[in-house]
Amino acid sequence: MDRIETLLAKARYKKQEISAKLEATCKEIAQMEVPKEGSITLMSFFRESLAILRKEKDDLERRLKISTDEVTQLQDKYKRALREYEKIKYLEEQDFEKWIKKLNRQEQLDMDEVSTMLFANKG
Repeated sequence: MDRIETLLAKARYKKQEISAKLEATCKEIAQMEVPKEGSITLMSFFRESLAILRKEKDDLERRLKISTDEVTQLQDKYKRALREYEKIKYLEEQDFEKWIKKLNRQEQLDMDEVSTMLFANKG
């Protein structure tokens, strides 16, 4: 269960990191201004820069989806492991209680036997 917790924490951190990069890339795209004048080279450079940023944005969106799916899977695994742990813990407590009851019952039988012997010796 500890291993799953660690993996889940790492996956959440990775998702948060990708999300921050995606947000920064979207901001950068939004802040880009089309040059109103200048050479063809400048216009071409702008288009290429924009295309690169859009590809990066698409890649980050894809990675974010994968990361989100991974977090969801790990959360499900963690929930199942926690449920299993709680079940085992409950069963162990039940076994312990049965053992205590059995021990108390045996102690009571032993006490009854001792008192019967004492009563028989008195008479």
